Amino acid sequence: MKRRAVALVAITAALALALALAPGAASAGVYRFAVCNPALGAWQADASFERTSSHYVSKASCGGGQAGLAVRHEGRRTAFGHWGEWTVRAPRGTVISHLGVNAAGRRAGGHVPRLLTAPLKGQLSPFAAPDPGAERFRLSSPARSFVARLACARHRGCDRGRRAGIRVKRLALRLADHRSPTIALRGSAFRPGARRGIQTIQPFATDVGGGVHRFLLQLNGEPVNAHGATCRAADGLALRLRPCPPRARTTFKATTASSPFRQGPNLVRVCAIDYALGTGANRTCSARRVRIDNLCPISNAGPGPRLRAWLSRSTPRARERGNAMVRGRLRSGGGMPVPGARVCVATRVLVAGTRERVVTTPVTGPDGRFSAELPKGPNRQVRVAYWWNAGQVAERQMKLWVRARPRLRLRPRHPLHNGRRVRFKVRLQGPASGRRWVRIQARSGKRWVELSNGRTNSHGAFRAHYRFHATSGRHKYAFRAVVPSQHGYPYRGGHSKPRHVTVTG
Repeated sequence: MKRRAVALVAITAALALALALAPGAASAGVYRFAVCNPALGAWQADASFERTSSHYVSKASCGGGQAGLAVRHEGRRTAFGHWGEWTVRAPRGTVISHLGVNAAGRRAGGHVPRLLTAPLKGQLSPFAAPDPGAERFRLSSPARSFVARLACARHRGCDRGRRAGIRVKRLALRLADHRSPTIALRGSAFRPGARRGIQTIQPFATDVGGGVHRFLLQLNGEPVNAHGATCRAADGLALRLRPCPPRARTTFKATTASSPFRQGPNLVRVCAIDYALGTGANRTCSARRVRIDNLCPISNAGPGPRLRAWLSRSTPRARERGNAMVRGRLRSGGGMPVPGARVCVATRVLVAGTRERVVTTPVTGPDGRFSAELPKGPNRQVRVAYWWNAGQVAERQMKLWVRARPRLRLRPRHPLHNGRRVRFKVRLQGPASGRRWVRIQARSGKRWVELSNGRTNSHGAFRAHYRFHATSGRHKYAFRAVVPSQHGYPYRGGHSKPRHVTVTG
């Protein structure tokens, strides 16, 4: 049973983290705040007593069976308009959306008890005048503050009024926080160049509303970790107006050799979240690209910070197939060649989500030079790296561009008579060849004229046909398939070899 309970807690935590990181969450945080509620351990730290006459005195007794926050009058005579009050003000960036309070009051000697709120625009306005019997009062209008006031309301001044007073207890506010936190990212994971081993991710956040509640870490779209700040709350109720710290930071230690990290580019996303009742809190997220390299070897040939590398294609056929040579030279900081150093050549196909793979690891010669052949393939990012220890690397990045070479087949192959049709079948190179645009063109003099276009099926194939209807005599037609450059297909625009069909009119 204990193991099942632990597993259930882990599953619940993972689901909560996934929901919190999911897009589309509400943009405002709502939380409840309690004042002078002994059952919750909420006292009067965020309630302040203010007065315009020393004749008004306060008493704060929020324990069980005690009166709460009280104001009474002790002077002989007080001028009209003077008052004493207990006030609770919403923190900057928040608004009181609902409130409930137990209140009791008594008039005497011209002194009047009132409950007031300050609307978003305008001055304080009363919403209740409590009687001697304790009663629960509620309000659901947006406000900046709540006030329990005892005031002199008689124009000629107020008498002693020993029995006059007001007291409030169990004040509950619902606050809407409309200010999102700010976040900055630091740590070794974000230093220039590729990273390997254990790296640190250090978010720092500030918030003017309810404070920074927690940080959420996401790697390549997967929630992986969370850190909660120390917030003063009990049973879903904040015990302070700003329950969480206005500034918070933490350190996540990330093992880059473990999933969901992968070789090559990785997206690290950290969110800072406000305090709120549910997952709909304000949040601010910051994302960074981090290149991870745990596959390239570490060489013991010594430091080589000066690395040059370039791509070359020796023959037209190599350019057509996507082959290339990587050449380069490695030198020390002083410009001397670094012989016997193992250099790493890695490539990544330019399609979202693909991993980088190490192609070859050539060794430099006596002059520090090296070369390696890249196999055929699509557009790729080529990275040449030299690690001389686990924390220092020299890198160069290049892009290898390859033209699309679709295969076009015509059926039938034998000569046709006017009125018959020719069928075209086009197949594109992978990867990501499904649902790509293809055009069929015919040569007319020195120009190519488009006959048909469409998208390939999920297997990268496209079919079309054309019927001949205006041929006279015997004519040889040339056709080709054209693939334009398009997002998500890792090839530059290209065309097939021309294919011919003979038609007799």
